[in-house]
Amino acid sequence: MHKIKNLKIKKLFRIVDRVNSYSAKMASLSDEMLKKQTKVFKARLKNGENLDDLLPEAFSVVREADKRVLSMFPFDVQVLGGIVLHQGNIAEMKTGEGKTLTATMPVYLNALDGKGVILVTANSYLAERDAQEMGKVYRWLGLSISVGVDQKKEIKEKQKKTIYASDIVYTTSYALGFDYLIDNLSTFAEQKYMRAFNYVLIDEVDSVLLDSAQMPLVISGAPRVQSNLYQVSNNFILTLEKKVDFSLDDQEKNVWLTERGIDEAEHFFDIDNLFSEKYKELFKHIELALKAHQLFKINRDYVIEDQKVKLLDSVNGRIMEGTKLQSGLHQAIETKEHIEATPETRAMASITYQNLFRMFHKISGMTGTASTAKSGFLETYNMEVVSIPTNRPTIRKDLTDKIFVSLPEKISALIEQVKSLHEKGQPVLLVTESVSMSEIYSKILLEQGIAHNVLNAYNIPKEADIIAEAGQLGSFTVATSMAGRGTDIKLGPGVARLGGLAVIGSEHMKSNRIDEQLRGRAGRQGDPGLSQFYVSLEDNLLIKEGPDWIRKYFEKKSNKIDENEPKVLTRHKFTDLVKKIQKYKDEQSHDARIQSLEFDENLRIQREIVYKARNKIIFSKEILNQEIISLASKLFDIFLSNRKNLLFENLSRYILDNLNYDFKFDLPKNNDRKSIKKYLIKIVEDKIRDRQSILKNDQQLTNFEKISILKAIDSSWIEQVDNLQQIKLAVISRQYSQKNPLYEYQREASSSYGLMKKKIMLSGLKNFMLSDLVEGKNSEISIFFP
Repeated sequence: MHKIKNLKIKKLFRIVDRVNSYSAKMASLSDEMLKKQTKVFKARLKNGENLDDLLPEAFSVVREADKRVLSMFPFDVQVLGGIVLHQGNIAEMKTGEGKTLTATMPVYLNALDGKGVILVTANSYLAERDAQEMGKVYRWLGLSISVGVDQKKEIKEKQKKTIYASDIVYTTSYALGFDYLIDNLSTFAEQKYMRAFNYVLIDEVDSVLLDSAQMPLVISGAPRVQSNLYQVSNNFILTLEKKVDFSLDDQEKNVWLTERGIDEAEHFFDIDNLFSEKYKELFKHIELALKAHQLFKINRDYVIEDQKVKLLDSVNGRIMEGTKLQSGLHQAIETKEHIEATPETRAMASITYQNLFRMFHKISGMTGTASTAKSGFLETYNMEVVSIPTNRPTIRKDLTDKIFVSLPEKISALIEQVKSLHEKGQPVLLVTESVSMSEIYSKILLEQGIAHNVLNAYNIPKEADIIAEAGQLGSFTVATSMAGRGTDIKLGPGVARLGGLAVIGSEHMKSNRIDEQLRGRAGRQGDPGLSQFYVSLEDNLLIKEGPDWIRKYFEKKSNKIDENEPKVLTRHKFTDLVKKIQKYKDEQSHDARIQSLEFDENLRIQREIVYKARNKIIFSKEILNQEIISLASKLFDIFLSNRKNLLFENLSRYILDNLNYDFKFDLPKNNDRKSIKKYLIKIVEDKIRDRQSILKNDQQLTNFEKISILKAIDSSWIEQVDNLQQIKLAVISRQYSQKNPLYEYQREASSSYGLMKKKIMLSGLKNFMLSDLVEGKNSEISIFFP
């Protein structure tokens, strides 16, 4: 093992030494005695010790259990990683260093207090696989374990209660987020299945907390009125000419109509002013169609599978199942691709991964690449990144980039190299930036007579099998950057003497972290291997994100290219270019995550208030009569604060609309506020007595009162969540008119929240006062809300 220079690591190794000091004792125990340690630890916790006190012995127990159950004994560096994870930090462990086994130690320790541990994996396959394998150890030691995902069938709500009551839950960030949102849409206590969030350990933590942080999870429902403007707007966009009728910014992230484009729209739709209020919806749909055609590309941003548009993760190329673009953009892409548009729906609940995981009492994570994002983890999650030394020295050869002027030159040189590697039997992993490029390289290889596997978004079910074969003699794999994270590529017999796995990058990714993940596929556990990236000045990263001189240089040199003798560019201005662009992109991503967090802050505060209020009502065991009267009193004060509402017509209308359909117009003769309020309160009190006479017991009355208020909260909250989505979309475009979009959003979100509170109060009272209660068979009561 390496000599340890880092002071923090040295300090942590003292704890490793304490863990090691119990090894002989634990090894001497019988199976039964070793299993009994779990009860011993739980008793010690009840008697005042804490998890830190137990760590050395508990880690040693798990280590011995790993050896007996799995025939794997964690190395000292894995114990070190486990300590970092227990402390609520990030263990940066290189690919192949055994993160899955490392997790058994902090997971076991943190499950001992009975508050629950959730282990989040990169995908459903890994959640089920790791729960199956590592679950043997936890069960052997007397802990319960469940899996929160099922690739074959949908998990019922009744099952979820058992799942989340387990000591340890293996799941995915996607499933956890949606379970949290759905749990907070429950009406009754028995429907809720989630405990308070305690400790979470996130595998591939950079992918979850950084790469997925900008796209919120959204539960959709309540269909909108469907628009017929998608198709006609799509037809119009097809008539436009780039740079004449519309323009894109340099990075092709925003697109807008030019003055001529606006004239074309007004002529096409035979209207006088596209920006007038009556054509607001038309303008919105034109913008959506323009974005669908110019900003979203098939096999880069989405794929079409089973006649559905499915989004791709921009970092790892995986399909994001169940995720759709909001505010009509998904429907615009479906129209562009001639696929039947799915119903446009309202957002019912939403949360970002950032705010989901910040609710946990303690977060930790592990990954092979986190150092470059140290400041982001510390700033957003208060987690330090600790680089764990490898068990054996890394001997992989990371070769310098080969940079060419044109794409054909690059492809030609790359194919020559992989042919040479393949001819001697060395396994090759050729990584591409997109699904489209993986298919292009696949065709070229077939023309060259090279048999290979392709791993992209279209064949994820075969991922584990493809990755398992990738290190065998003569194997050739073409993959997007998804390349089987969580599954080690093990070298087959005879491969080591050939130089190990060769990872060839067909172009650099947007983030250096992703490049490092790809390099890390080779050279696991001291194996030999090599990595090299091929670059051309036509690559997306350089053309879209690079400085202007790149384009000028390319235009100057493109006429003098000799494809038979590709010339490698070696000057520093080229070799340093990718690092500079990646650094800039990482800074942009960091800023975007911070902006996403700032935008979500308003929603987070509102969401927590609403969910807390819902839970207070759901778990209340008392009759809410007094709360109903108190609610009515506040509403009447608001209503009567306007002098006009003391008039007979206004007051009568208010009572008919909100309190009593059978109002006899027998208002008090004194029309002062005090008398009228007293009269209105009596209407409410009379209704409460009426409800008590119909509902035979206190439980039925309590349930009815709860449902009345919860229905008001939910309908108003769903409208508010959807409204905030629309506001966010609208204010982001205001930055082009020199306005601060965050300030605009916060101002409108605050105003919208005030209106929502008033609506909840009025709807809650209305639900209670105006609902029809009908007694059916077996004395069952049916409720018909107004």
